[in-house]
Amino acid sequence: MTGEFELSALDGANPLGFLAALGTMVVLQSVGERGARLCWSRGVTWTPTVTGVSVLEQRAFCELVARGLAGREVSEEAAAERVDASRRYAAAKTAVKKKQEEIGKRRLARAEKQAAVEAELRPLQTEMHRAREAWLRALRSAVPRPELALGDRIDCTPDQYRQHAEAMLGDANAVDGLAMLAAFGTDACVTSGGVIEATPFQFLHGAGNQWFLRTALELMGRVTPAGVRRALFEPWTYSDRKLSMRWDPVEDRRYALSAADPAEAPAQTVWMANLLAYRALCLFPAAPRSGRLRVVGWANIRGETVFSWPLWEVPASIETIRSLLALREVVSADPDRRALRARGVAVVFRSRRIKVGSGANHVVNFTPARAV
Repeated sequence: MTGEFELSALDGANPLGFLAALGTMVVLQSVGERGARLCWSRGVTWTPTVTGVSVLEQRAFCELVARGLAGREVSEEAAAERVDASRRYAAAKTAVKKKQEEIGKRRLARAEKQAAVEAELRPLQTEMHRAREAWLRALRSAVPRPELALGDRIDCTPDQYRQHAEAMLGDANAVDGLAMLAAFGTDACVTSGGVIEATPFQFLHGAGNQWFLRTALELMGRVTPAGVRRALFEPWTYSDRKLSMRWDPVEDRRYALSAADPAEAPAQTVWMANLLAYRALCLFPAAPRSGRLRVVGWANIRGETVFSWPLWEVPASIETIRSLLALREVVSADPDRRALRARGVAVVFRSRRIKVGSGANHVVNFTPARAV
């Protein structure tokens, strides 16, 4: 006998709900639940159901998912060293920034400015790079999942990206982390700043001191079976503060629609839904195409960056889900519904990735989804 669980809190028409359902499947696979299957049923919302699980009770199911979410245990010593190394790196970055501003204010001639840069700024930059390397070394032994050793966000150089990948190739326990690394980007697509182009799922860029990978790391420290239950089986009350990936369209709060400054109000979210959604990213690998980054589920449609996802009504394994996500018709500007139905897809939802605000304090959101 196997267990069947309707994840009644999740809505397949919400990008966060959809990703959280997929993340649940990914986590179940990681703890050995190879028979797990996922399907969707249409009612007031599109609700996911997981079948083929070895446990029969909801409590045991939540404990199983929480165990897979928590990652490996990190010692107090390693965690303390990570914090200290992070502080040293932050201080070094601040010193570089202040020195750059100071030199800029002197209004020096070109030759004088170059001399000041070489004599005063360059040593600070060297120290900053050393501090960063020390911080990354500390991270490798102080993170519950290997891909989090990249740092606070996906901003590594191609060489650093390859080094991380090579390190994971030699670790039998890092296969899942390697899949996440493949979803973050590729060393074949590099920005003008010399770092790899990041997946469009990276919505956090530092506004409000929120960073993509740091948020995932902090969420992993808050995993509990009760939190999993609230995310999967209870109506979302949005009682958790901050630590959001910003994949829920309700987080698109703008000045014109608010009584107060949205930037000053911390996000109200569902922690474990965000962490489960993060774990789903391994199902959306990145690859270069015509010199540009392409990610499963994403396309530029009529000049807009759009995420599209399918829902299916027949229980599907993780391998089948991968193939459904990668169907060309899913990201087509005008999907062929008959062709999709022939492949088991009941509906395709689509949401735009939008930028709200300007400058360093801008935020990124999903728009409410629509069926196409």
